[in-house]
Amino acid sequence: MEIIFVDTTIFLGVQNDLLGLQSYEQDDDNNIYIHITPQKGTMPFTPFHWGPASCIGLTWSKGFDFPTLLTATTVIDFEPLLVLVLALDYPAHGFFHSFVGSSLLAVVTSIIMYFLRDNIKEIMADFKLQQDSSFKKILWSSFFGFYFHILLDSLIYEEMNPFYPFKGNPLYTISPLYMYVFCGGSLLAALFLYAVKLQKNG
Repeated sequence: MEIIFVDTTIFLGVQNDLLGLQSYEQDDDNNIYIHITPQKGTMPFTPFHWGPASCIGLTWSKGFDFPTLLTATTVIDFEPLLVLVLALDYPAHGFFHSFVGSSLLAVVTSIIMYFLRDNIKEIMADFKLQQDSSFKKILWSSFFGFYFHILLDSLIYEEMNPFYPFKGNPLYTISPLYMYVFCGGSLLAALFLYAVKLQKNG
């Protein structure tokens, strides 16, 4: 017996009931065909964004504060996570998944990361990724991380309003599957870059 998925989008870490199981059928050879259509408003969990963000941070380490960049691409997904967990009557990608809303988060994140910089530096040293950072560098990395996240999500979620208060998403262009493959491939590339960096640092 073989199980064959049809019209499937890859979701890592997302519960099955979010995948939008529509129907299944079994042929004479006992092959099972599962038809899946992702429901509107579902999302990949945040690690998908770490791939391209890590590639950027590791490649241009002098230009970015690496922990701030990763944090900025992570914390913004508290919005769809709360909508999911609390079953809120609110868009999964709402106000904070806009350039205006994420700008507020970027400022708050920058301040927190700046005051925690010494503690974070000690943690990063364990991974051989310690950096000396200024508030300017942290602020820039925070804004870049949030905006980068908005850009990636805007390409695959039609319901977003990235240019709020203006309605609509003119950036919506591609299938989520292509984005997830890109982000997953970027994560593998980032692991390779990290291994090279460790080798250089001895």
